[in-house]
Amino acid sequence: MAHYGRGRPRGQRHSMAEMTRLWYLMRVSNKYGLDTHKFLMCFPHALTHEESSHNGISIQLRQKTKDNCVFLVTRDQKVIAQLHLTQKLLDYLPEADAASFPSIQFTPARETERLETTDLQIKDIDGGVKWVNVTARVVGKSNPRNVFSRFGDPLALSVATISDGTGSMRLPLWNAQIDRVSIGDTVQIENGRVRTFRGELQVSVGRNGKLEVARSNQHSKRAL
Repeated sequence: MAHYGRGRPRGQRHSMAEMTRLWYLMRVSNKYGLDTHKFLMCFPHALTHEESSHNGISIQLRQKTKDNCVFLVTRDQKVIAQLHLTQKLLDYLPEADAASFPSIQFTPARETERLETTDLQIKDIDGGVKWVNVTARVVGKSNPRNVFSRFGDPLALSVATISDGTGSMRLPLWNAQIDRVSIGDTVQIENGRVRTFRGELQVSVGRNGKLEVARSNQHSKRAL
């Protein structure tokens, strides 16, 4: 759960997803020893000028819609993050009180399971992340095998390996998903469930998730 300090705007509500992104920006700021306020101001500046920078960190505007923007954050040409920020949150950033960020606390483990899904690179996904949006390329895929669910139902399973250039992880493919995903495809995963299985991180797509092939060997786009 998140606890907001005096930096929260009066009379204005932000969704948990927005506050999660604000927390993530704070985390990046702390990790790279940045002035938090100056770092946050880079995003409205990049919105107007398409790019901005602070203390070796570059922010580029990659996509803009009416209500959302996609920013790429890099350092020395290495990707730190790519994230979506709402226009509402961007409008708030210049007013954010940097001194209040230390009071934005997220309790670990079971409480983080309640946070809404956020966009992350694979290198930033760990055991504390439970739900994630991620885009990656399929670099490996095992031969299908038959397994049984805990209810005794027969299932077909193939395990793909996906990579986004920052790291790799496993992606279980079930039944009809198996034939629709091939090595070389780029997949977009929404509301993926992150778990550790036999010591390795994996992201699975259940009934509340979505797996879409954004760019495949056949140059098509299809939802799974």
